[in-house]
Amino acid sequence: MQPSPLSAESVRTQLRKILSSRAFVRSERLARFLAFTVEQSLAGRRDDLKEFVIGVEVFDKNEKYDPRMDPIVRVEARRLREKLRKYYETEGQDDSIRIEFPTGGYAPLVQNKEAATASAPRKQTAESAIVVLPFANLSSDQENEYFSDGLTEELINALTKVEGLRVVAWQSSSQLKDKVRDLRRIAEELRVRTVLEGSVRRTAERLRITAQLVDATTGHYLWSETYERPLRDIFAIEDEISSSIVGALRIKLTGPAGRPLVTRYTENLQAYHLYLKGRFYWNKRREEDIYKALGFFEQAIEVDRNYAPAYAGMADAHIMLGKHGSAPAQGIMEKGRTAACRALEIDPRLAEAHVSLGTVCGLYEWNWREAEQHYRRAIELNPSYPTAHYWYGYDYLTPMARIPEALAEIQRAHHLDPLSLIITTSVGTLYDIARQFERAREYYDEVLDMDPRFVRAHLSAGRSFLHQNLYADAIAMFEKARELMPSSPVPLALLAHAYNVSGERAEADRLREALARCARTCYVPSYLLARAHLSFDPDQVFAFLEKALDERDPRMPHIGVFPIWDSVRDDPRFSALLERMGLPLPANCDQPVNAQDKIGGFRRTESPLANPSGE
Repeated sequence: MQPSPLSAESVRTQLRKILSSRAFVRSERLARFLAFTVEQSLAGRRDDLKEFVIGVEVFDKNEKYDPRMDPIVRVEARRLREKLRKYYETEGQDDSIRIEFPTGGYAPLVQNKEAATASAPRKQTAESAIVVLPFANLSSDQENEYFSDGLTEELINALTKVEGLRVVAWQSSSQLKDKVRDLRRIAEELRVRTVLEGSVRRTAERLRITAQLVDATTGHYLWSETYERPLRDIFAIEDEISSSIVGALRIKLTGPAGRPLVTRYTENLQAYHLYLKGRFYWNKRREEDIYKALGFFEQAIEVDRNYAPAYAGMADAHIMLGKHGSAPAQGIMEKGRTAACRALEIDPRLAEAHVSLGTVCGLYEWNWREAEQHYRRAIELNPSYPTAHYWYGYDYLTPMARIPEALAEIQRAHHLDPLSLIITTSVGTLYDIARQFERAREYYDEVLDMDPRFVRAHLSAGRSFLHQNLYADAIAMFEKARELMPSSPVPLALLAHAYNVSGERAEADRLREALARCARTCYVPSYLLARAHLSFDPDQVFAFLEKALDERDPRMPHIGVFPIWDSVRDDPRFSALLERMGLPLPANCDQPVNAQDKIGGFRRTESPLANPSGE
């Protein structure tokens, strides 16, 4: 260990504190890694901490272990560095001793807090970037939380119209809700300089809104104001706050002088409140909440038949239910198209509706040319809308096997919405598609550190483990997903596939029987039944895939690129399915693939990314 006045006992005390923390108590392998390397260093054996030794002693590798072929130590070292960083940002922020692992080595560096802080590189913050933190609900009725959240989201949407200003999206901002706010730390994490925070107190007819803009690097207030107005003035207040922020940041607005930043889509306050309630539940992204959101959007439209954002919200809700397989696609995606078209009839410049219509055109109608036109138009209208970049990358470029472009778009979405659980998970999925499984795992781990109950990350991580033939790890992830969503058929299908490939056919049979029972009481898409028969009965796989194609399941266009379908990729029936959807055929897996071939497809052993680092 580096020369230090710290005693061995004080270092061991710090080690025990870290190992018992929430960050490490669920990570047995990382805990072993940390404990072993610290104890070896204390024993004077720093120079022995090589990849082979750690692989054998920590990860139970045998004497034939070759670090050049098995990167487990390098992968886990990256995870350990990230886990320690997050520990010291949260539970351990007041600890007097810091244990770190410099990049490129496996021997820990132990320092007191002052020395570690002095040597740590500071993250650069962007001058023209802002995060709007969720406004606190100070109303006596906690049900008014939808209103304080809605106000926050409306301010974010207004500020995205300011050219040259990067605004952190709502999904990331909402991750900071009800948490202790260290503005400097938030600013560093999100790479912003300014933070807007405030509170809302609402009575039947009155509003009291306080807002303050803070320079997070200095803690100085740049602007603050209190508004006490009738409830009907909400739109004017939103525009005043947005304009005041622009003035305080000395940003020059483009476009006609005096044009408001807040677009007033309705004059009906009842419709506006119903819309905000719809968005409140939509943002929860759970199936039952999406149905609630749909109900509120429908009520808003009943009150105001020309409320374009409510139609766009309705379209998004229908599309999400279709993409999740919650209902047959043929009915629900068509409703999504109808709602999106009505929104664009009212306002052809509504970016959200273009994204919705692009998704229906692509995933449901297989009209890929029109889909791309709508996605590009949405990005042109609102380049700061993360969902436009995300769905364009994931639901258009990915099925078209344009993987480098898809990753670039999803990374743009991630830049705008860095704490979004679903976008971060999808970055990992793109790396899985690129067969860069180590990178994919880093993103899944990041999501599960933020929210251990986020089911999509468990499912995606399990699928990634299956790609690598790590059956026990895959099954553990799918079982966790099953625990979190016990009534869903999705984990059953994925578990059946995992047991198929692991050779445990009796358990796989039991799970397929459970799926069949489930299908008698709820909707089970043919796509899931195909998954349950993978690596068991190819003819059944294709029978169910044909049915899924007839059903226009929105997940079907991704089969051409997802590694999970590699076992049937060479079957002529697979190419026929892709041809029917108008998608590129996979490259001949037995032939060399050059850079040009990668646009149309890629070999299962080769990464399709032009830049493997993903930077």
